[in-house]
Amino acid sequence: MNDDAKKDLAWFKSCLANKALVASLKNIKLVIADVDGSLTDATIYVTEEKEEGRSFSVQDGYIVKPALRSGLLIALMSGKDNQSTFIRGTHLGIPRDMCLVGITNKIEATKTLLKEKNISFEQTLIFGDDFLDADVKVKNSSILYACPNNTPFYLQNIADIVLPKNGGNQALRILLDLILYVQGNHFAQEIIDHVVT
Repeated sequence: MNDDAKKDLAWFKSCLANKALVASLKNIKLVIADVDGSLTDATIYVTEEKEEGRSFSVQDGYIVKPALRSGLLIALMSGKDNQSTFIRGTHLGIPRDMCLVGITNKIEATKTLLKEKNISFEQTLIFGDDFLDADVKVKNSSILYACPNNTPFYLQNIADIVLPKNGGNQALRILLDLILYVQGNHFAQEIIDHVVT
């Protein structure tokens, strides 16, 4: 096991040792994921004419379909109004109505989504790297706020979960690994059992 894997394992075990966190994660039914800086490394390719796109992690994407099959709802929510979010969401099996772009007020967008899906804030986790994401938790629209390791320090300070990975570098993967494992729905449940116990 390399040093990064050892660090991930130690982080995973520390989350499992936090009984309050585990209890909250067991109730999560909806994960709302920011895009830029969370599902990407915050790089935007720009030509003289326009933004050309973003790069996404294959490993982040790999966990999404099993998470959806387990019954977890996943929404992509971006302040930017671009097609790459729809394209990525479609490839991952996320319904188009769960790919929300051009969102200037994530608190209101979250409240609307919860009402449409009949989900409470206690069943909702927001994953993001910046103020608009953290503010959803601060204003009581989600029970948990998770952020990648590249999130500004002052937002990490209010996060319930600081992931050991940067955005776009398997941060969503390890977050969904944790949620699915805690809920007993991970496709590698027995393998993870063997490693964490």
